[in-house]
Amino acid sequence: EQPPQKNPTKRVTTSLLSIFGSRFMLAGLIKIVNTCLQFSFPLLLSALLRFFEDVQAGEIDVETDSWFVKYRGYWLSIALFLAMASKAVTENFYFQMVMRMGYQARVAVSVAVYDKAFRLASSERQGSTTGELVNLMQVDATKIEMFIPQIHVLWDGMLQIAGYMVVLYFLLGWPCFAGLVTMLVAGPMQVGIMKRLFGYNRFMVEHTDTRVKQTNEALQGIRCVKMYTWEDSFLATIGASRWEELKLLRKVSYLRGFSRAYMGALPGVVAVVSFVVYAVAVPNADIRPSTLFASLVAFNQLRFPLLFYPMALAQYAQAKVSAIRLEAFLGLREIGSSMKEKDAKDNYSRESPDCPTGGISIEKATIYWGDPTVPIIPSSSTHPDSLGGSNHSNKSGRSFSSKKNDKQLIDEEEETPVLTYPHSILRDLSLNVAPGELCAVVGRVGSGKSTLCSAVLNEAVLGDGKVSLNGSVAYASQSPWIMNVTLRDNILFGLPYDKEKYDRVLKACQLTHDLAILENGDLTEIGEKGINLSGGQKQRVSVARAAYSNADIIILDDPQSALDPEVGQKLFDECILDLMKGKTRLLVTNQLQCLKFCDTIIALGHGRVLEQGTYSDLTNAQGGEVQRVLNDLKAYNESTSAADDVSSSETTKKVDEPLVEKSIVDEVSERSVTAKPPVAKEAGNLVTQEERNVGAVKLSVYIKYLKAGGGLSLFIFVYFIFILSSGNELASLAWVSYWTTDTDYSNNSQAFYLGIYGAMAVSLGIITFARSFLLARFGVRASNSLHTNLLRSVLNAPMSFFDTTPTGRIISRFSKDMYAIDQELADQLDFFLMCSINVVVSLGTIVFVTPWFGVVVLPLMIVYIHLLNYFREVSRETKRLESISRSPVYAHFSETLGGLATIRAYGESRRFINDFELKIDGNTRANYCNKTADRWLSVRLELIGSTIAGLSAVFASLVVINGATSGQGSGSNFASLAGLSLTYSIQVTGILNWCVRTFAQLEAAMNSCERVLHYTENIPQEAASSSDALEVDASSGSPPTAESDPSAFAVVASGGKASRVTPVWPEKGTIVLNNLKMKYRSETPLVLKGLNVTIEGGQRIGVVGRTGSGKSSLLLSLLRIVEPTLKEDPAEYEAPITIDGIDVLRLGLKDLRSKLGIIPQNPVLFSGTIRSNIDPFDECSDEQIWNALGKCGMKAAVEVMPDLLLAPIAEYGDNLSQGQRQLLCLGRALLKQCRVLLLDEATSSVDYETDREIQRT
Repeated sequence: EQPPQKNPTKRVTTSLLSIFGSRFMLAGLIKIVNTCLQFSFPLLLSALLRFFEDVQAGEIDVETDSWFVKYRGYWLSIALFLAMASKAVTENFYFQMVMRMGYQARVAVSVAVYDKAFRLASSERQGSTTGELVNLMQVDATKIEMFIPQIHVLWDGMLQIAGYMVVLYFLLGWPCFAGLVTMLVAGPMQVGIMKRLFGYNRFMVEHTDTRVKQTNEALQGIRCVKMYTWEDSFLATIGASRWEELKLLRKVSYLRGFSRAYMGALPGVVAVVSFVVYAVAVPNADIRPSTLFASLVAFNQLRFPLLFYPMALAQYAQAKVSAIRLEAFLGLREIGSSMKEKDAKDNYSRESPDCPTGGISIEKATIYWGDPTVPIIPSSSTHPDSLGGSNHSNKSGRSFSSKKNDKQLIDEEEETPVLTYPHSILRDLSLNVAPGELCAVVGRVGSGKSTLCSAVLNEAVLGDGKVSLNGSVAYASQSPWIMNVTLRDNILFGLPYDKEKYDRVLKACQLTHDLAILENGDLTEIGEKGINLSGGQKQRVSVARAAYSNADIIILDDPQSALDPEVGQKLFDECILDLMKGKTRLLVTNQLQCLKFCDTIIALGHGRVLEQGTYSDLTNAQGGEVQRVLNDLKAYNESTSAADDVSSSETTKKVDEPLVEKSIVDEVSERSVTAKPPVAKEAGNLVTQEERNVGAVKLSVYIKYLKAGGGLSLFIFVYFIFILSSGNELASLAWVSYWTTDTDYSNNSQAFYLGIYGAMAVSLGIITFARSFLLARFGVRASNSLHTNLLRSVLNAPMSFFDTTPTGRIISRFSKDMYAIDQELADQLDFFLMCSINVVVSLGTIVFVTPWFGVVVLPLMIVYIHLLNYFREVSRETKRLESISRSPVYAHFSETLGGLATIRAYGESRRFINDFELKIDGNTRANYCNKTADRWLSVRLELIGSTIAGLSAVFASLVVINGATSGQGSGSNFASLAGLSLTYSIQVTGILNWCVRTFAQLEAAMNSCERVLHYTENIPQEAASSSDALEVDASSGSPPTAESDPSAFAVVASGGKASRVTPVWPEKGTIVLNNLKMKYRSETPLVLKGLNVTIEGGQRIGVVGRTGSGKSSLLLSLLRIVEPTLKEDPAEYEAPITIDGIDVLRLGLKDLRSKLGIIPQNPVLFSGTIRSNIDPFDECSDEQIWNALGKCGMKAAVEVMPDLLLAPIAEYGDNLSQGQRQLLCLGRALLKQCRVLLLDEATSSVDYETDREIQRT
C-alpha cells in the first residue's frame, strides 16, 4: 500500500485548473462586480424610504424644492432598476462561464476515465468492476461538474457577509456586530453538519458502487440469472445494498433539511438580536422604515451566502470524495509496467529490433495473472457485497472507495495478520516462434495456455524474464468479443472494405452459409455481445477479423471450441493453414488431430513448458507428454467406436421418422445454399431506439411520483406546511411594518414588538425544518419504491428485451436516473414549492400596497408566462436529448471494457477513443443547449424582476408625491407599507428566476422519473413465476393472445387451469416435443420449425448440427427462456413441450426452471469467490461443494488457490480460463441434483483428458 498523500486530489485539481486557465480568474472578477452591485440594494432602498419619510414629514416641499430634490424618488427608482438589471447581466455572464467550465470538467473526467481504461493493466482491471467505472464516469464526473460553479461561492460568501456587515454598520451602527457574533456562534454547528454530510456521502458512494456493480453483473449475466431462477435472490441482494444506501440517503436528506432550516432561520435570528441590541442599547434608536427595512433587506440578502454557502460546502464534500476516487483510479498501474517500474519497458517489447518481423521470443519469463506485489484481500476483511451477499463471499482487488474509519482498520488488522500474494501461473518460460510458423499450444485446463497468450499481448503481469515480438498483431480471444455493429464492421474492424479480400475471408471462415440465412446478410446488425449469433458463429467472426487484418502475428485462443467437427476442420484447413499461410500463428487448441499440421508444438503443465518441438519429434519422444496424450486418445476412440457398434446393433432410439427426413432435406438445402454468394441487403436495426417522449412531462408522472412517496394526502399536508412557512415569513415582515408605525411606542411596549418578532423568527426555523424533514422523508420513500419496482420489472423482462436493449441504456436508469431521483428531485421540489408560493405572496403584497401596480403586473405576467412556456419546451427537449445521447456513451464504454484485450492487441485504442469522444461531443451539444437556455431565460426573468422592483418604487414614489401635493402626506404611515412592498419587490427578482429554474430542473429530474417509470410499466414481462399467479394472469383483463402471452394463452385454451407439479417432479424426466416452433422475436423468422421428438427418462441424448442450426435454441425453448410459437386458435392448442406428461407452458417459470439444470454455452461467473459462484446463496455445505468440484475436475485447481473456496473471482471470471469457467458452471449444475440436465457445449473449451473425466462423472 502506498502511503497516503497530504493532498489526495492535487493532480486532479491541477489538471482541471489547467483546462479553465484565465477564464476561471475572469469569472472571479465578474463575481466581485456582481456582489458589489448587490450591496447597493439595501442602500438604495434606505434612500427611497427616507425620501418617503421626508415627504410625509414635510421636510421636502414638492411645490417649492428643486426638481432634483422633489423627484428624488423617481431617479432613485431608476437607479434601483439599473443596479438590479446590471446585477442580472453580470450574474448570468458569470454563470454562463462557470457552467461551461463545469461540463468541460465532466467531459474531461469522462474522457480521462475512458482513456485510462485502455491503459489499465489487466491485474488492476480485475479489481475494478464495470459498475465502479460507470459510476466514475457518470456519478462522480457529475458531482465534480456540479461543484465547479460553486468554487467562487466559497470565497464570495465571505465577501458578501463582510460587505453586508459594512452596510448594516452604516444603517444600525455598532449593534450590527451583535448579529455578526450570533453568526459566528452559529458557525460551528454548520461546520459539524458539513463534516457529517461528508462522512455520510463517502459511505453512501460505497453502497451506490456496490448496488450498481451488482445490478450490472445481473444484467450482464441475465440469461444465466433466468436459467437458474436467481431473480428473487438478486432482488434481495441488490435490495439489501439499496437499503444500506437509502439509510445513509435518509440521514443526508434530514441533515440537509436541518441545515436549510438552520441557515434559513439564522438571518431572522440575527436580525432579532441586532434589532434588540439596537433598540435597547442605542439611545433614541431610530425605529423608522428606512432603517429597519433596509436592514431587513441586508439580512435577507445575507440569507443567500448563508444558505448557499453550506450547499457549496456540501457539494465540495461530494466533489472531494469523487476526486479522491478519481485520483485513486487514475493512479492505478498501467499496462506495460512491471513489478519493477524502471525495468518495465525492457521486459516487454512489441517492436523489438532483436526479433525478426513476425517473430515471438520469450526468455525465462515468470508470468502472473495478478500483481504479485499486491496482497490478496482476505475474505474476512471485506464487505459481503458480491453475489448473494454471502458471508463467505470475497471482494477481490482494489476499491476506489474512501478509507474506513480508524476503528474499522484496527479491527481488520487484528483479524488479518497473514497476507497472501498471487502465485505465478507460468515459471521459467522460454520459447521462440519463428516468422511464418504455426505453433500449437496444448495442455490441460488451467495449465496457462490463455495466460501465455496474454503475456504475448502484454495483458498479464510479467515478473522476471523478457517477452519480445516484432510486427502487427491480431487476436481471436477464447471468449469472442463481438461489437454491437453490423457483421461486416465486426470483421473489418476499422480497415477499408476490400471486396475480393473480404469474400476470401468469409469463405475460408465458413461464414458464407451463415450470411445467406441472416436476414440482411453481412449488414445484419449484431446485437450487444453478439446475441443473435451462435457461439460458433461468434468464434468464426472473431477469426475472420484476425484473418482480414493481415497482421504479421496472429494469436488464436482455442478458436474451434464452439464449432462442430466438420466446420472446425474446414476452418483449420482453409483459414488457419491456407489463408493465413506465411503469418506467424500462435494457436491454443484442444483439437489434438490438428497437431500434425503444426510446425512446432508447446505442451504446458504444472506452470511450465513440459516439452516443445515438432510433431514428429514429440510423438517419437518416449515417455513424452504429447505422445502419452495422443496414445490415450487413440485407445479411447477405438474403445468408444467398438462400444458404439455394439450399442447400435442392440438398441434403436425412438425418433420420429419425419424428423430424420427433414434433417436430411435441411442438410441438402444447406449445402446448396452454401455455394451461393451472400446477397447484400439494406441493414436492419436489431437494437431498438431509445424512447423519447415529446412535450411536457405528463401530470400522471408527477402523480405517480407523489403516490410512490406516500400518497396525495401526505403531499397535501406537506404543501400546507410550505404555505405556513411563507405565511410566517410574511407575518414577520408585516410585523416590522406595523412596528415602524409606532416609533415612539405609544401603542405597545418595545419588548412586545421585539418578543413577537423574535418568536416569529424561531417559529420560521421550526416550520422550515418540519417542511424539509417531511419532504426529505417523502423523497426517500419515493426513491425506494421506484427503484424496487424498476429492478423487479427489469429482472422479469423477457430475453427479447435484453437482446434489443443495450446494457448501458439499462444501467443508465439505475445509475444516473436514480441519482437524479435520489439527490435532485426532492430538493428541486422543495425549492419550487417554496419559490412559487413566495412569488404569489410577493406580487400580492406589492399590489396591496400600490394598487396601480396591478395594471402593470398583468402584461408582465403574460410576458413571464410566455417566456416560461417557450423556455420549458427548449429545456425539456434538450434535457431529453441529453438523456438519450448519454445512453450510447455508457453503452459504448461498457462494450469497450469487455473487449480491451482485443482492441489493444489490434492497436485500435485511438480509434475507439475518437469514437467515444464523438459520442460524448454529441451529449455535450445537448447539454450546452440546455445550459445556454437556462441563461437565456435567467437574463430575461431577472430583467422582468428588475422592472417589477423599479415600477413598484416608481408607483410608491408617485403615491407619496401625489399625497404630498394634495396635502395628505403629513402623519401618513405609507412609508411603512412601502417598505414592506419594496422589500418584496427586491426579493422577487431572484424568486421569479429561481422559481422557473427550479421548475425546469424539477421537470428535468422528473424526466428521469419518467424514464424509470417507462421501464417499470411499459417494457414486456415474462410469464408468471408460479402456477397460481399464472392462473390469475390468465383470468384477469382481456383474453391473452398466443403472441403476447403464450403461457396465459395455453392456460385459457386448457380451461383456465395451470399445471401443478409435486416437489419431486420430474420423477423420470421424459421429454416430448410436439410440433415445437420457436422464433426469438415476433419480427424474426422461425428458428425451430416443428420439432417432434420423444426422449425417455434417464437417456443421454446428443443434439448435433452445424453452428447456427438451432441446438442452443432447442435448450432455450425447454427452459422457456424463449417461449414457443403457437397457433392463434385456442381450439387447436396442443402442448408443444411436456416433461413427465406435464405441459410446461402451463407451469410457472420458477416452477419449471428450478427443476431443470443447465450448463450454458457461454459460462457466466460473477465477481466474488469460488464458493459464491458455485453456490451463490449459501444453500450447500463446504463438503458438498468440494464433492461437486471433484466431480467437475476443478478440485485440484482450487486446492492450490489462496483462500481455497474463498479464492477471489474477478468480474466475469476474467482471472480464470474459459475451460475453468465451464467446469465451475458444471459444478454449479451438479449441486442442483436435477433429473433433467441440459449441457450446451459444456466442455467445448476443455482438453481431452478433462473431458474424458467429466464424461465418466
